[in-house]
Amino acid sequence: MEAVRGGGSPSTDRLLRHMLVTLMVTLQLNHLILESVFNNRPCCAIIRPPREGGIRYRGLTQEQIRSVQVLPVDYEIEYICRGNRVIVGPKVRKCLPNGTWTDMSHKSQCYDST
Repeated sequence: MEAVRGGGSPSTDRLLRHMLVTLMVTLQLNHLILESVFNNRPCCAIIRPPREGGIRYRGLTQEQIRSVQVLPVDYEIEYICRGNRVIVGPKVRKCLPNGTWTDMSHKSQCYDST
């Protein structure tokens, strides 16, 4: 039996597969967040990005990022900088079982690379 196809071009089929994978990852992450909160499992509070930068939250939509207050253990965030700036300090932080993020004693900052 042939797999379900979008009935369109190969690029449409790739887009549909990508959307399906993104949805599955988002649902898994939402499940982990809810499970952590409602079962009193350790989780980490959302942290602020460096000045002139942002944070990449894998598997979360912009709406979810605005509404989520905590992230589950082992979740990783990645700092990003705007424009020609580069990150100095830890680029990735991971949520630890004690409810803290890795390397918080080392500040992450965005500096102009020129």
